[in-house]
Amino acid sequence: MRGMKSLVLIMMLLAVAAGCQAAVKGSADVVSVAAGAPEITGTAGQRVDLAVKLDIARSWHIYAHADTNFIGVDLVPDEDFPLQELQVVYPQGHQKEFFGDKVFMIEGKDIIKASALVPAGMKPGKYPLQFKVTAQACDDKTCLAPAYIPVAFTLEVK
Repeated sequence: MRGMKSLVLIMMLLAVAAGCQAAVKGSADVVSVAAGAPEITGTAGQRVDLAVKLDIARSWHIYAHADTNFIGVDLVPDEDFPLQELQVVYPQGHQKEFFGDKVFMIEGKDIIKASALVPAGMKPGKYPLQFKVTAQACDDKTCLAPAYIPVAFTLEVK
């Protein structure tokens, strides 16, 4: 009888653990991104500004772009990105200790700012601007698999 109770208890614990694991699978489950202003207007030869809003779930953090210990947040344009001279300003985060290493973390809400040059001679019209935000989320016990979270803008060239 005692062996049966132990077996049932072990099976229940495994079921609970599997349910917890299924609830959070990767960094995209705790990090969301959104275009600050999804519609952007510019003219050929002009720089345009973009903002990507980060929202990190409570008790989780991601790493600042410049962190050298873990995968830092990154804004990566798609291969067919039509603009030039992309410049990105990442949130600095704040320094904390994580498993004995000093790291720069971003928690809560923050913004990635960017600007790019609309090429001279770019014809008037609407152009999709597709990016992926790379992020690896961790809490005080574990890190999730990195995610490549899409974010999109539409550029209207006048």
